[in-house]
Amino acid sequence: MHFKIFLLIKLFVLFLISPASALVIGSDEEEIYIDANFSGKNLLVFGAFYSDPSQARDDKSDILIEVVGPSEDVVIRKKESFFGFWLNSKSVGFNDVPGFYYLSSTNEITNEFLNKNNIGLLNKKDTQLIDWSALNIDWGNVKNQKEKGTFYDALIRTKESEDVYRKVNGEIQIIDGNLFRSYIEIPNTVPVGQYKVNLYLIIDNKISNEYSYNFMVTRVGIEEAIYSFSKNYPLIYGLISLLIAILIGLSGAEVFKRFRKV
Repeated sequence: MHFKIFLLIKLFVLFLISPASALVIGSDEEEIYIDANFSGKNLLVFGAFYSDPSQARDDKSDILIEVVGPSEDVVIRKKESFFGFWLNSKSVGFNDVPGFYYLSSTNEITNEFLNKNNIGLLNKKDTQLIDWSALNIDWGNVKNQKEKGTFYDALIRTKESEDVYRKVNGEIQIIDGNLFRSYIEIPNTVPVGQYKVNLYLIIDNKISNEYSYNFMVTRVGIEEAIYSFSKNYPLIYGLISLLIAILIGLSGAEVFKRFRKV
């Protein structure tokens, strides 16, 4: 209720300063902390918008929310069978791709609109429409356009299976015609770093207004210590992990032997 009153006040101010269209947005979190008990979080994004009052209430506008996570490098490998053994044959490196990507709208937004406004680059259905030069990709020995599309589709499937790429509609709730809110699921697999939230007010299939803000995802406690150690000393971290796995295996075998003797 408090956020609703707050937004109504802001909306009234917008009425005074903007006769055409206006937009405000907020969130219940500026920083999300990942610790040993973190299992995911629903981020509340809410706001208010004002569009042409001469239009019918239901036809006033659409809201589009885009969340872009910190960039990362991803390598997609293709396996082929050689004499009964499945081995890596080709690999493609996708550089500086979002580690998290979320796109949500009040109604279905066409790919034509997204392409025209450079929104949702990683969610296009037809890989033939993708401008490969706009992406930083190490194709290796992959030259064929169809094969490029196959690797691109594999990237999207991988990210979707990890629940870090989502494209949905109908999850934004409109309240009293000019207020809105949406809960964005932040899974425990998200990378740390700065996230950007872009909000677009769409009127007559055109972006009438837009607003952006950032929030952070940070590791704390033992999670931060382990993550920092693995990044700064990857070889030692790998050896320690291997040693722990061996010790657990030996301990399990010893316990099993004792149970068999009893």
